[in-house]
This record gives sequence, C-alpha cells and structure tokens, in this order.
Amino acid sequence: MPASLRAMLVIGSLSAAVATSSAAEVPSPAADSLDGLRFTGQAGEKGKGDHHKDTIMFTNGLFRALNCENWGFGAGRYTVEKKGDAYHFKATLMSPDRGKLEWTGEIVGDRANATFRWTHERWYRTIIRDYWFEGARQAGTR
Repeated sequence: MPASLRAMLVIGSLSAAVATSSAAEVPSPAADSLDGLRFTGQAGEKGKGDHHKDTIMFTNGLFRALNCENWGFGAGRYTVEKKGDAYHFKATLMSPDRGKLEWTGEIVGDRANATFRWTHERWYRTIIRDYWFEGARQAGTR
C-alpha cells in the first residue's frame, strides 16, 4: 500500500474518531432537564416575617410547588437555562379561581432559591404579592 494512501486512511480514521468524540461530549437538551429534582425548604411573602414549609419539584417537564397546590395552583411547564454552574428556571402555575404564580429561580449544587409573584385579577382590584423560596435538594433525588 503506498505511503500516501496509508496517510489518508490514518487521517480519515483520526477525523472520524475526533468527530465521534466531539459529538459524544456535547450535552443533549435532556442533560439540562431538571426532571427528578426535588427541594424542600421555606417560603414566605417578601417583607414579612412569616414563612411556611414548601417543596418544589420537577417531573416530566412540569414544575410543581406542593404547598401552592393546596390553593389550587396546578403544575406548569418549566424552562431552564444553564449558565456556568447555575440552572435558571421559570414556570407559571395557574389556578382556576386564584390567578397565577410566576416563578423564577436558580439552582446551584444542592440549593434552590426562587421568587414568585402571585397575581389575582378581579373586577374591582388586582392583587399582586411577591414571595420567596429557599430550599435544599432532598436526598435520593437525581
């Protein structure tokens, strides 16, 4: 086999190996999913001393705030964007008679910090209140 043909085969094999290696290292969109994560902590209205226990979770592309479900706010689709070591998420939870909750949060390591705004439009006035959540990842979740 001529040397030039051997060189072309080696270069072709190396190119294929590099291409395969690069493709395997690129994370799939599923790698940025928060599904399977669950955080338990405290939540409360901003500027007030009161707070309560709450749990947030990500399942099948949906975000849930368990304490908010007691008030009729169902699960909502979430979006996530990874920036460095942090995952930034957003979700809107709707209630048929209590309005909506707009969540914005950040997950770094085993900690989640978020804010959420409750908006309830009524014919005589609109209620807008801002809340916070701080929690730790529950053991045994992804």
